[in-house]
This record gives sequence, structure tokens and C-alpha cells, in this order.
Amino acid sequence: MVDVVSYSLISITAFCFGLIVSFQIAHIHYCRKLTTLVRRSISTKTIAPVLAEYEMLRPR
Repeated sequence: MVDVVSYSLISITAFCFGLIVSFQIAHIHYCRKLTTLVRRSISTKTIAPVLAEYEMLRPR
């Protein structure tokens, strides 16, 4: 007979691990995006790249 408790603990552990990994991937993605915006802002010496990105992401 299959041990239901063992399988449920393994599935809960896998689910939590998946949540942690997805959070880390999203965090890395947004940090890279922010770094790119900061570099563009420093090179142009304005906040125009940040405002342009905000305009593109804003729902209409």
C-alpha cells in the first residue's frame, strides 16, 4: 500500500521549493531590469528612461 503521508510531504516540499525558485527567478529578472534602467538614467543624466518604462507598463 502506498504511504499517503510520505507522498503528501514530498509534494508539499516540492511545491515550497518551486515557490522559492520562482521567487528567486523573478527577483533576478527585476533586479537586472532595474540595473539597466539605472545605467541608462546615469548615462543620460535624467530620469527619462524610468518615466518611459513607467509609461510602457501602465495599463490603459
